[in-house]
Amino acid sequence: MEESKGNEFIQMIRALWNEQKKREVLYLEALKRDGMGPFRRILSQGHLSALLFQKEIRAVYDYFKCFLNDKELADHNQIASRTSLQLLENAHDKEEVVSCLKKIEAAVIQLYKSVRSYLEKEPEAQRLMDEHLLRVSEFYESLCKLESGNRRNFGLTAAA
Repeated sequence: MEESKGNEFIQMIRALWNEQKKREVLYLEALKRDGMGPFRRILSQGHLSALLFQKEIRAVYDYFKCFLNDKELADHNQIASRTSLQLLENAHDKEEVVSCLKKIEAAVIQLYKSVRSYLEKEPEAQRLMDEHLLRVSEFYESLCKLESGNRRNFGLTAAA
């Protein structure tokens, strides 16, 4: 990997890892909330996937590390994580929690699409990133369904 492309890759993979860290923290925090009911299953799956994806992203990063000059992946994203947590803390109902989680999932999807272009000569790493992208996209779609289901239920309740 040429040096300029390598530096871009470093930034993208670090950003992706940090976004997965935010997912981990947000899903865990959402799990701690009361009243999440049947929503708890998707929250626990989201949390576990974030943990697994961080580990796999680190493996991809470590594979390329011998070609790159960079510091270790670490949680340099504490401020952004705190900001995301504050958004979640300000969410008062399920719909607001879902909206907060959808935002992080949308950001993660965009990062996966960006990172993918750097892996064109590494089919195994590209396959792994594609699997992550597919799974995160599924979470995003599930959250969209939950959000629209909550709106329909709210509309029926308000009309009654």
